[in-house]
Amino acid sequence: MRNENRHGGSPSYRYYVRLNEKDNSRFLDLYEKSGIGNKSEFIRRRLFLTPFRVITHDKSAADYYTRLTHIHAQIRKVGVLYNQAVRSINTYHSVKTAAVLLQKLEQYTEELHALLEETNRLTKAFEERWLPR
Repeated sequence: MRNENRHGGSPSYRYYVRLNEKDNSRFLDLYEKSGIGNKSEFIRRRLFLTPFRVITHDKSAADYYTRLTHIHAQIRKVGVLYNQAVRSINTYHSVKTAAVLLQKLEQYTEELHALLEETNRLTKAFEERWLPR
């Protein structure tokens, strides 16, 4: 009668769970510490009253971040090559030739910067839409 009043009807569904010795002793310890009268009520309270998080693995998010990491690694490589190019331009070319080459390098840097900003914008949009907090 007690379950009918509290849960809106008599319980009619059963679930069976098998536990090994270690898990069973842990279950019994938790049950005894709770002070609840019967095991069914203890299980119901643990399931429905204790908050818990469900963790899901989103393959598309993991794939996106893998590719994003690869892009950032490529950008670091470009930075190293940029420094090497500027050093060699300053060392081995005349001032006039160096100015022309550095101007081209500056244009490529601006394009790379625009692509990086677009990547950041897309990443923020992806996180807001697909990765709940």
